[in-house]
Amino acid sequence: MTAVIDIAMGLAEAEVSTSRSLDGVYVAVGIHPNDLEEFERDPSGSMARLEEFARRPGVVGIGETGLDFFRERSSEQLQIDAFRAHIALARDLDKALVIHCRDAHEKMLEVLEDAGAPSRVVMHCFSGDEPFAKKCADRGFFCSFAGNVTYKRNSELRRAAVSIPKQLLLVETDAPFLTPEPHRGRPNAPSLLPITANRLASELSTPLGELEKVLDDNTRRAFGL
Repeated sequence: MTAVIDIAMGLAEAEVSTSRSLDGVYVAVGIHPNDLEEFERDPSGSMARLEEFARRPGVVGIGETGLDFFRERSSEQLQIDAFRAHIALARDLDKALVIHCRDAHEKMLEVLEDAGAPSRVVMHCFSGDEPFAKKCADRGFFCSFAGNVTYKRNSELRRAAVSIPKQLLLVETDAPFLTPEPHRGRPNAPSLLPITANRLASELSTPLGELEKVLDDNTRRAFGL
């Protein structure tokens, strides 16, 4: 891989990540749906600061944003309000929208369609089944898979990955979480990403080198590099 996307979650991380420059490292900035306290206190002020960071050089994405009805650290309506604000910002700045979605797949699609999706959408750490994967692919969304695609019990996730057109596939670490087998239980790291890519290549019956080229091309298209 020749490009890395650093996901800066929250305004403090966004300020740090957008203040440094590393060759081949790009940044996405957003306020995670599990951490909306600052947004709740001052929605317009928070989004103004986020826009300031998003306009800095090297910023190619807005997110993670989205909906998480599993943890529900924030109310559903607050999450939806924040999600809509991020959608509008991604569309206005022509940045990729990076979506976190857990136990809220249909509502996420509903909000996204009503608000008007930007031209490039990335489903971060894809967790849906094969029918949901088809809905995403039909809309041209990129679907990104993490180390949990290697877990023995995640056959449904592997079926979803196989069902997605190769030109819409991405891989990620979600570090320090979702460490791929056989290193599960330890902190995840970028050095383990080839394990996830290799498992996807096996499931797709595609040579790893060929898939790596596809994934690199997809990353560049998804984030407008």
